[in-house]
Amino acid sequence: MATGEHAFGRPTRRRLPPSSSGRPAVAERGSGLPAGSPDPEAAAPGLRRLRAGGRRWTLALLAAAALIAGCFAVQNELDRAAELLLRTGVHSDGTVLSVWQKPRAGTYIEVGYVFGGARKRVWIDKTSDRRYAVGDHVLVATDPARPARVRTSEEPNEDRATSSVGIWMLLAGVVLFPVAVFRRVRWARRLAAARRTGWYPAEVTIAPHRRLTAADHGPPELRISYRDGTTVKARGAHAYGVAELADRPRREVRVAGTGENLALLFPAGVKGKRPYLVPAKAVTDR
Repeated sequence: MATGEHAFGRPTRRRLPPSSSGRPAVAERGSGLPAGSPDPEAAAPGLRRLRAGGRRWTLALLAAAALIAGCFAVQNELDRAAELLLRTGVHSDGTVLSVWQKPRAGTYIEVGYVFGGARKRVWIDKTSDRRYAVGDHVLVATDPARPARVRTSEEPNEDRATSSVGIWMLLAGVVLFPVAVFRRVRWARRLAAARRTGWYPAEVTIAPHRRLTAADHGPPELRISYRDGTTVKARGAHAYGVAELADRPRREVRVAGTGENLALLFPAGVKGKRPYLVPAKAVTDR
């Protein structure tokens, strides 16, 4: 990066002030922070992007809750419609004509019955525990407004495609919910750590020093060097965006937090338009 002013409003390089003993300042080992003062110019953009990251996972958390609630809403509506059909539909006696069973497709029974003076045949989706045999008698309920909508007293014959949508919504919500909770907590911790420590000037090199490809699924390693000589080996939380920053070593950066709650704020983002934040955690330091 060229010398002079950058996105944080401070020169990219400056001398470290000597300590009272005349020696360069050294890292404060107990706190895990480098010596010197944090850069106040990086606080506003850094905290703003940390809050934005937390909001994204808050929305993901709400989406997961909506998916789970949507599953129960879909199933409740199917059950309500099936119960209403049994109570208000046109009832007639039916006879089981055949039973069709396939491991992955489930079990269906073919029922013959009379509706509107005409004999009809319909396949009913079997979901109850009852065992059927050809010739068994069943009670059939038909929707007079939609004669294709048929059920028996034991089999609600709900639309399997709609029911499958509800199941997939439940699975997606159950998988997303704990991930969103974990990620939201992590972003909240990073935000608290950044407010506590401030943002320190440093240089970072993406390792390995090359552009990441689609085959590099793991997050890259980050070699952080503070101006007092403290170095930290960290690992990014994800590879997206950092790959675009791997074309040049020793990039100027502002680092906040310690340990597992690191946040790296680059002066220029992936497309060079605005500061770009990379969440990370320290692996080793010295």
